[in-house]
Amino acid sequence: MSAEPNIPTNARDLSKLQNRKQLIQAAADAIHKYGIRGTTSARIQELSGLSRGMVNLHFGSKEKLLLAVAEELSARYAGQWKAIADNPELGPAEKLISILKADFDPLVLNARDVAIWFSFRAEALSNPHIFPFIDSRDKRFRTVILELLEQIKRDGEHEDVDAKLATDALIALLEGLWTDYHLHSEIFKPEEALKICLFVLQSMFPKHFEIRSIPG
Repeated sequence: MSAEPNIPTNARDLSKLQNRKQLIQAAADAIHKYGIRGTTSARIQELSGLSRGMVNLHFGSKEKLLLAVAEELSARYAGQWKAIADNPELGPAEKLISILKADFDPLVLNARDVAIWFSFRAEALSNPHIFPFIDSRDKRFRTVILELLEQIKRDGEHEDVDAKLATDALIALLEGLWTDYHLHSEIFKPEEALKICLFVLQSMFPKHFEIRSIPG
Protein backbone atom coordinates (compact mmCIF):
# COMPACT_ATOMS: atom_id res chain seq x y z
CA MET A 1 0.00 0.00 0.00
CA SER A 2 2.87 2.38 0.65
CA ALA A 3 3.87 2.31 -3.04
CA GLU A 4 0.50 3.47 -4.36
CA PRO A 5 1.02 7.24 -3.81
CA ASN A 6 4.02 7.07 -6.14
CA ILE A 7 2.03 5.72 -9.06
CA PRO A 8 0.39 9.02 -10.15
CA THR A 9 3.74 10.80 -9.85
CA ASN A 10 5.44 8.21 -12.02
CA ALA A 11 2.58 8.40 -14.51
CA ARG A 12 2.97 12.17 -14.69
CA ASP A 13 6.70 11.83 -15.10
CA LEU A 14 6.20 9.36 -17.95
CA SER A 15 3.68 11.70 -19.55
CA LYS A 16 6.10 14.62 -19.29
CA LEU A 17 8.88 12.56 -20.82
CA GLN A 18 6.60 11.45 -23.65
CA ASN A 19 5.47 15.01 -24.34
CA ARG A 20 9.07 16.20 -24.33
CA LYS A 21 10.09 13.54 -26.85
CA GLN A 22 7.01 14.34 -28.94
CA LEU A 23 7.93 18.03 -29.07
CA ILE A 24 11.54 17.30 -30.02
CA GLN A 25 10.34 14.98 -32.79
CA ALA A 26 7.84 17.58 -34.04
CA ALA A 27 10.46 20.34 -33.96
CA ALA A 28 12.86 18.13 -35.93
CA ASP A 29 10.15 17.39 -38.49
CA ALA A 30 9.38 21.10 -38.77
CA ILE A 31 13.06 21.97 -39.33
CA HIS A 32 13.27 19.30 -42.02
CA LYS A 33 10.13 20.58 -43.72
CA TYR A 34 10.41 24.34 -43.24
CA GLY A 35 14.00 25.07 -42.19
CA ILE A 36 15.08 26.79 -38.98
CA ARG A 37 13.56 30.16 -39.84
CA GLY A 38 10.27 28.58 -40.88
CA THR A 39 9.94 26.48 -37.75
CA THR A 40 7.35 28.39 -35.75
CA SER A 41 5.66 27.45 -32.49
CA ALA A 42 2.40 27.06 -34.41
CA ARG A 43 3.96 24.53 -36.79
CA ILE A 44 5.51 22.59 -33.91
CA GLN A 45 2.11 22.57 -32.23
CA GLU A 46 0.45 21.31 -35.40
CA LEU A 47 2.97 18.52 -35.97
CA SER A 48 3.07 17.44 -32.32
CA GLY A 49 -0.64 17.57 -31.67
CA LEU A 50 0.10 19.26 -28.35
CA SER A 51 -0.99 22.68 -27.15
CA ARG A 52 1.23 25.68 -27.83
CA GLY A 53 1.83 26.16 -24.12
CA MET A 54 3.60 22.79 -23.95
CA VAL A 55 6.71 24.25 -25.61
CA ASN A 56 7.14 26.82 -22.84
CA LEU A 57 6.16 24.32 -20.15
CA HIS A 58 8.82 21.76 -21.12
CA PHE A 59 11.56 23.92 -22.65
CA GLY A 60 10.92 27.52 -21.67
CA SER A 61 11.03 28.77 -25.26
CA LYS A 62 11.03 27.63 -28.87
CA GLU A 63 14.75 28.44 -29.10
CA LYS A 64 15.55 26.05 -26.27
CA LEU A 65 13.43 23.37 -27.93
CA LEU A 66 15.42 23.75 -31.15
CA LEU A 67 18.59 23.49 -29.10
CA ALA A 68 17.28 20.21 -27.67
CA VAL A 69 16.88 18.90 -31.23
CA ALA A 70 20.52 19.75 -32.00
CA GLU A 71 21.61 18.15 -28.73
CA GLU A 72 19.71 14.94 -29.48
CA LEU A 73 21.22 14.63 -32.97
CA SER A 74 24.67 15.24 -31.55
CA ALA A 75 24.18 12.70 -28.77
CA ARG A 76 23.00 10.04 -31.21
CA TYR A 77 26.02 10.62 -33.42
CA ALA A 78 28.48 10.62 -30.52
CA GLY A 79 26.90 7.51 -29.03
CA GLN A 80 27.83 5.59 -32.18
CA TRP A 81 31.55 6.28 -32.18
CA LYS A 82 31.98 6.32 -28.40
CA ALA A 83 30.64 2.79 -28.05
CA ILE A 84 33.14 1.63 -30.67
CA ALA A 85 36.07 3.55 -29.21
CA ASP A 86 35.37 2.05 -25.76
CA ASN A 87 35.19 -1.53 -27.03
CA PRO A 88 38.21 -3.36 -25.55
CA GLU A 89 37.84 -6.29 -27.95
CA LEU A 90 38.74 -4.23 -31.02
CA GLY A 91 42.20 -3.22 -32.14
CA PRO A 92 42.91 0.35 -33.28
CA ALA A 93 42.49 -0.36 -37.00
CA GLU A 94 39.27 -2.30 -36.35
CA LYS A 95 37.96 0.54 -34.22
CA LEU A 96 38.72 3.12 -36.90
CA ILE A 97 37.07 1.10 -39.65
CA SER A 98 34.02 0.53 -37.44
CA ILE A 99 33.82 4.26 -36.64
CA LEU A 100 33.92 5.01 -40.37
CA LYS A 101 31.15 2.49 -41.01
CA ALA A 102 29.10 4.07 -38.23
CA ASP A 103 29.55 7.47 -39.86
CA PHE A 104 27.66 6.16 -42.90
CA ASP A 105 25.07 4.20 -40.91
CA PRO A 106 21.44 5.16 -41.67
CA LEU A 107 20.93 5.80 -37.95
CA VAL A 108 22.85 9.06 -38.39
CA LEU A 109 23.28 9.39 -42.16
CA ASN A 110 19.74 9.73 -43.46
CA ALA A 111 18.15 12.44 -45.59
CA ARG A 112 16.00 13.87 -42.80
CA ASP A 113 18.62 14.11 -40.07
CA VAL A 114 21.37 15.35 -42.38
CA ALA A 115 19.08 18.07 -43.72
CA ILE A 116 18.38 19.13 -40.12
CA TRP A 117 22.12 19.01 -39.35
CA PHE A 118 22.92 21.34 -42.23
CA SER A 119 20.06 23.65 -41.27
CA PHE A 120 21.65 24.05 -37.85
CA ARG A 121 25.03 24.66 -39.42
CA ALA A 122 23.58 27.51 -41.45
CA GLU A 123 22.60 29.16 -38.16
CA ALA A 124 25.68 28.23 -36.13
CA LEU A 125 27.69 31.43 -36.54
CA SER A 126 24.76 33.57 -35.43
CA ASN A 127 23.78 31.26 -32.59
CA PRO A 128 26.71 30.29 -30.37
CA HIS A 129 24.52 27.95 -28.32
CA ILE A 130 24.05 25.65 -31.33
CA PHE A 131 27.70 25.71 -32.39
CA PRO A 132 29.06 23.07 -29.94
CA PHE A 133 26.61 20.47 -31.23
CA ILE A 134 27.53 20.79 -34.93
CA ASP A 135 31.18 21.85 -34.78
CA SER A 136 33.27 20.05 -37.41
CA ARG A 137 36.27 20.45 -35.07
CA ASP A 138 34.74 18.46 -32.23
CA LYS A 139 37.68 17.93 -29.89
CA ARG A 140 36.41 14.64 -28.48
CA PHE A 141 36.00 13.02 -31.89
CA ARG A 142 39.33 14.36 -33.18
CA THR A 143 41.12 13.14 -30.05
CA VAL A 144 39.79 9.60 -30.53
CA ILE A 145 40.75 9.52 -34.21
CA LEU A 146 44.19 10.95 -33.47
CA GLU A 147 44.85 8.43 -30.69
CA LEU A 148 43.83 5.53 -32.94
CA LEU A 149 46.05 6.73 -35.78
CA GLU A 150 48.97 7.22 -33.43
CA GLN A 151 48.56 3.63 -32.22
CA ILE A 152 48.39 2.39 -35.79
CA LYS A 153 51.47 4.44 -36.64
CA ARG A 154 53.44 2.85 -33.79
CA ASP A 155 52.20 -0.68 -34.49
CA GLY A 156 53.01 -0.49 -38.17
CA GLU A 157 56.27 1.42 -37.87
CA HIS A 158 54.94 4.22 -40.10
CA GLU A 159 57.31 6.82 -38.71
CA ASP A 160 56.99 9.06 -41.77
CA VAL A 161 53.23 9.58 -41.27
CA ASP A 162 52.03 12.69 -39.44
CA ALA A 163 49.13 11.38 -37.36
CA LYS A 164 47.67 14.84 -36.82
CA LEU A 165 47.64 15.64 -40.53
CA ALA A 166 46.17 12.21 -41.21
CA THR A 167 43.42 12.96 -38.66
CA ASP A 168 42.68 16.33 -40.25
CA ALA A 169 42.58 14.76 -43.71
CA LEU A 170 40.23 11.96 -42.66
CA ILE A 171 37.79 14.25 -40.86
CA ALA A 172 37.80 16.70 -43.79
CA LEU A 173 37.02 13.73 -46.04
CA LEU A 174 34.10 12.69 -43.83
CA GLU A 175 32.79 16.26 -43.87
CA GLY A 176 32.94 16.28 -47.67
CA LEU A 177 31.19 12.93 -47.98
CA TRP A 178 28.38 14.07 -45.68
CA THR A 179 27.95 17.15 -47.86
CA ASP A 180 27.86 14.93 -50.94
CA TYR A 181 25.18 12.82 -49.28
CA HIS A 182 23.18 15.92 -48.38
CA LEU A 183 23.16 17.06 -52.00
CA HIS A 184 22.87 13.64 -53.67
CA SER A 185 21.28 11.29 -51.15
CA GLU A 186 19.37 9.43 -53.86
CA ILE A 187 22.57 8.16 -55.53
CA PHE A 188 24.98 8.18 -52.59
CA LYS A 189 26.38 4.74 -51.76
CA PRO A 190 27.69 4.25 -48.20
CA GLU A 191 29.86 1.31 -49.24
CA GLU A 192 31.58 3.47 -51.85
CA ALA A 193 32.11 6.22 -49.28
CA LEU A 194 33.77 3.70 -46.97
CA LYS A 195 36.03 2.55 -49.79
CA ILE A 196 37.11 6.14 -50.42
CA CYS A 197 38.08 6.53 -46.76
CA LEU A 198 39.98 3.24 -46.76
CA PHE A 199 41.75 4.21 -49.97
CA VAL A 200 43.10 7.32 -48.26
CA LEU A 201 44.05 5.41 -45.11
CA GLN A 202 45.70 2.65 -47.12
CA SER A 203 47.93 5.21 -48.84
CA MET A 204 49.24 6.24 -45.41
CA PHE A 205 49.05 2.95 -43.51
CA PRO A 206 49.31 0.16 -46.11
CA LYS A 207 49.86 -2.57 -43.50
CA HIS A 208 46.54 -1.95 -41.77
CA PHE A 209 43.89 -1.08 -44.36
CA GLU A 210 42.73 -2.97 -47.44
CA ILE A 211 39.81 -1.79 -49.55
CA ARG A 212 38.96 -5.29 -50.67
CA SER A 213 38.56 -6.63 -47.15
CA ILE A 214 35.95 -4.37 -45.57
CA PRO A 215 34.54 -6.05 -42.46
CA GLY A 216 30.86 -6.94 -42.59
